[in-house]
Amino acid sequence: MPLSIADFASLTVAFDSTSGPLNHAADELFSHVGQSARGSSGEVAVTLIAGARGSDGFEVRVESPKVTVAGDSPRGALNGVYWLLEQLGFLWVRPGAEGVRFSTGPALADGTYREAPSFPRRTLILGCDALHDDWRDWLEFASRNRLNSAFFHDTPPSVIRPPGSRRPQSAREIAADGKGWLFERWDDDGRAIRREAAVRGVALQFGGHHLPTLLDRSLFAEHPEWFPSRAGARDPRYNLCTASPGAIAEVKARAREFFARFPGAAVYHLWADDIRGGGWCACSECSGWSPSDQALRATNVLAGVLAEVAPAASLAHLAYHDTIAPPAVTSPAANVCGLYAPRNRNYAFSIDNRDEHYAELLGLAKTFSGRADSLGVFEYYSDAILYKWMDPPNLLVLPADAVGYQRAGVTDFGDLAVTPRPWLGPTWHAWWFARCAWNSHVDRPNELARFCNAAFAADGAAVAGLFQRLDSGFRQLLDLGDLERIPRHDVLDFSDRPREALSRKARQAGQAMEALNGAAAGLTMSPGGLGAGFRDDLAVSLAMANHLAERLQAWDAALRGDTASAFAHLGSARRHLGALNDWDARHSSPAYANLSSKMLQAASWHTERIAALTAG
Repeated sequence: MPLSIADFASLTVAFDSTSGPLNHAADELFSHVGQSARGSSGEVAVTLIAGARGSDGFEVRVESPKVTVAGDSPRGALNGVYWLLEQLGFLWVRPGAEGVRFSTGPALADGTYREAPSFPRRTLILGCDALHDDWRDWLEFASRNRLNSAFFHDTPPSVIRPPGSRRPQSAREIAADGKGWLFERWDDDGRAIRREAAVRGVALQFGGHHLPTLLDRSLFAEHPEWFPSRAGARDPRYNLCTASPGAIAEVKARAREFFARFPGAAVYHLWADDIRGGGWCACSECSGWSPSDQALRATNVLAGVLAEVAPAASLAHLAYHDTIAPPAVTSPAANVCGLYAPRNRNYAFSIDNRDEHYAELLGLAKTFSGRADSLGVFEYYSDAILYKWMDPPNLLVLPADAVGYQRAGVTDFGDLAVTPRPWLGPTWHAWWFARCAWNSHVDRPNELARFCNAAFAADGAAVAGLFQRLDSGFRQLLDLGDLERIPRHDVLDFSDRPREALSRKARQAGQAMEALNGAAAGLTMSPGGLGAGFRDDLAVSLAMANHLAERLQAWDAALRGDTASAFAHLGSARRHLGALNDWDARHSSPAYANLSSKMLQAASWHTERIAALTAG
């Protein structure tokens, strides 16, 4: 007889109580079905079984009133329990208690159900202090959506501070400090993070752009030869000289301290400075090595220390900006893995739609070929820095990316969640990533309907249609066309080279906003769902989208000498930027200020630069 939530009124769960993930799986069953099945008279016996394989797929056998959840591993059994809860009607659409949604699902027929993930490791990357503050909710959200890795990353990068340092309280002070506070968070909560991750079978990753942290810039006066040579002179800025024995000894010593202070990660990240180029050494010895080779040389040195401190852990080589090309002459150490971070790509299209990006990935795959689980991707679907406060749905691009990445041999698929402002509504972007990471051939219409019905109740079908229209409009806005990248600018700062490409982009941006504003016009939300938060979230996304489109059109008009049109678009751009500032003041906690303040200032700078061009 098919099972429904009512049959779980009396629930027994048999499992190996020595396994943390199985204990947690049992707790999740009881806590979810206890409330929803209250008042019913059914009885179900669930048996949880965990294998010893390295994978986390599962098999669920339903023989009413018995259910057996057999995982390839303890984490696999937990995944099977979450699959079972989903069939009964549960879904987790945002972190925290508000994100737990339930509506009675269809009855579950007797049979055997087997699922296995498309990617062995599926990573949620928590990338800023505000998200670290809520790490418990985010870790639970990730686990419930079958992600099995959490990466604690910091934007902006943290710094070594005196013991006992504490993050300032006010937005003004946090903005003035301008640094991250992940190190202090791990000092305070690292033990609890490791414990809660282990209970859920979630692997941990830690770090970011911290190679420069290992070489104190104040050492330049005494040891200039440790630092990069540029234009014939040593320069204290950025990275190190990898040919300097003194620099190598120094970063090895500091790396040992780093690994000891932040224990427990399966993968560590000690990347070079976050700049687009010009950060490496050009001394007589280093000049023959590409940026990628110099970065990998440094990584190999640090990996040697890690092998002594934590032999089971690995260290990532980051392919990003000027290290995106594969190393030419340097081979990775045994405990080094590759991490591809295509920030400069065009998010209007899938990763394999543009030959240059996919070739970069395949080149990195070749560098790490023959190594198990050694190729990762650091993607940006939940990056509201790259997306300039916006959160486009990526309804078509993300699953297409997943197919392309799986075909390239990626084993760790990661999504950076970082934001200068709170996400007030359901976090579709992170949920959709988890769905596509689990199954690269995801049923897009079915999953969109499932999410929207759970999150928005009576408005579900209408919002699902809205998502499709928003996705189309945002892909128009995000399309970089033939624009060249401007050094030291982000991709959505756009460019005026070649000139005709800017004119095409300005027209396209105007068309995108007609589509986006038209899609959202007259949006109303019924009580009973999470629509109020979604509406406020959409408002800030569209304010920035309109600002960018107006700014592009002003830029194009200024360059063609149409002063009146340029000033009209600038006026609109300023009004939308003012709305962003007002929204930030109403909704954002101080923890966001080390990102939001600089981003709003940068948007104003770009706008006024175009105003000066128009007036001049």
